[in-house]
Amino acid sequence: MPAIAAERDARRSTTPSSPIVAVVTPRRPTAWGALARELAAVFLLLVVVLVAGPSRPGEGPASAPWDYQREQVVVAGGGPLNAYAGTAMRATAWLGRASIERQRDVDRLNLLRFLVGEPAAVAVADWRQGHELALRGGTAAAVGVLIGFGVLARPSRRTWLVAVLLLLGLTLLVTRPDTTMRMASAPSTAIPAGVAGLAGSPSPAGPAGAPAHAGADRRALATRYWTSFVAGPLSRLQTGSPVLAGAPPTAKAGVLDAVRRRVPGVGAWAAGRHAVERVVIATLALTYVLPFAVLLGVLAMVATCAQALLLLLGLGTLVAAPLAVDPRWRPAVARWWLGPLLASLLLLSAAALASLLVMWVATVLRSTDELLGTLLAGSAVPVLAGVLSAWWLRRRRAARAAAGGRP
Repeated sequence: MPAIAAERDARRSTTPSSPIVAVVTPRRPTAWGALARELAAVFLLLVVVLVAGPSRPGEGPASAPWDYQREQVVVAGGGPLNAYAGTAMRATAWLGRASIERQRDVDRLNLLRFLVGEPAAVAVADWRQGHELALRGGTAAAVGVLIGFGVLARPSRRTWLVAVLLLLGLTLLVTRPDTTMRMASAPSTAIPAGVAGLAGSPSPAGPAGAPAHAGADRRALATRYWTSFVAGPLSRLQTGSPVLAGAPPTAKAGVLDAVRRRVPGVGAWAAGRHAVERVVIATLALTYVLPFAVLLGVLAMVATCAQALLLLLGLGTLVAAPLAVDPRWRPAVARWWLGPLLASLLLLSAAALASLLVMWVATVLRSTDELLGTLLAGSAVPVLAGVLSAWWLRRRRAARAAAGGRP
């Protein structure tokens, strides 16, 4: 009997135990994870709207023209080299103008609201006026259904309150579409304009931006950026010097004529006789502005997507706020509405501030480069000669030392 018991215990010990199944709970997306998904969806929505949507006449809210908008890129002279210099300079001006315009567009309008929101609000308002009696009857019927639901089904107070708040939100959206759209998009334009006003950046004057007395500060950075990357190189193409960089665009023709009469060498530059120098100047200007323009364009695209997401989340307040009354819906509301809303506000602020910093750094680097070039212009040949002489003397001493060390 003991042998049989021992054998039975051995069999039990060798019998494989039941497999242990690990239960893996799916990770809930964080606020930044939900923001990334929603931003990707908004980006695709903007692409579809821009490609397939109907174009609207005009360019959005009107703004006062700035000096860079009046600049005319004229590079006189014949030949392929002058033609290349003119083309490169026009490309430089286009990149510089686009860099400033994208920042102003972010400050003054919400792209999704401009392309879709405002036309939709107008369409809803026209439809409401044509079906006013039907809407009144439908609203009264919906109120009656809610009352009957509360009396007969006796739901919980929170469930009934959620239904009432949803009905009120839908009523507000239908009866006041323009006001609802304006309130939903207000933070998306107020934040970039506020950051621009605090930093003294290129932001248009308007109700959504900073006060009008800060207009000079808002235009200062854009003016320096344009002067450093476009007006300065253009002046060198036309006169061989930066004499026209600070002149108003409407007065540059007169200043150029006056300089040509007083300085003999300016006429040769204006006529295109320094084609090789023009090619070098235009190529360097285009190479200098390209990376900053691309970076500013990317930041403007991020800000535009954040603005569009803020508009959609603002409209989603009509649904998210009623659902938040019910504790069962609060985790989903916090995960897919409140978290992305706060994250998109932070992202928009960071993108607006980063755009200002990029423009400021670009201006400082360009100004420093021009200053160093001016300081070293008269001493480049002596410095180069001194470097070559020192290299030759060092090499000669090394050769003598090697010769003296031989047996």
